[in-house]
Amino acid sequence: MLFILRLTNGDCVITMAADEQGARAAATKLSANDRTQVASVRPFGRLAVQFSPTEDGSLEVTRWDDATLDDILKSEYPLLNEAFRRANAEPFARATDPEEPILSHLRAAHQRNTEIIRQGLQLERERFSKETVPVKRSTKSKTSPAHT
Repeated sequence: MLFILRLTNGDCVITMAADEQGARAAATKLSANDRTQVASVRPFGRLAVQFSPTEDGSLEVTRWDDATLDDILKSEYPLLNEAFRRANAEPFARATDPEEPILSHLRAAHQRNTEIIRQGLQLERERFSKETVPVKRSTKSKTSPAHT
């Protein structure tokens, strides 16, 4: 059976195990931080992930099934999911000054969306943690639910 485990450092682990105890053991083995604990465990009914080999011979996640990602965001990262919704609902404001370039308005909208999502991410990282966890920056993700 597939399980998804939310960790206190903000990460999630998806593992196949016979039961919850086996899933917890697998997640503990993956965690590099001894202080990180399992915050929640639930059965995970659907998983579709595409991997692609890189030039250096490693594998990289190149695509998630939308339903898989939606399920993870909705159940494991509800505050981040809400931030994505708020960012996507931000209206595009037309320039009030016709001489002002539209590109500056696009940049400002992108910055607003990015800040909303960053705040949601920070809240998620702190949700199960007693300490403030710094935001990890990654360039490996090929898909994002935010449409900025």
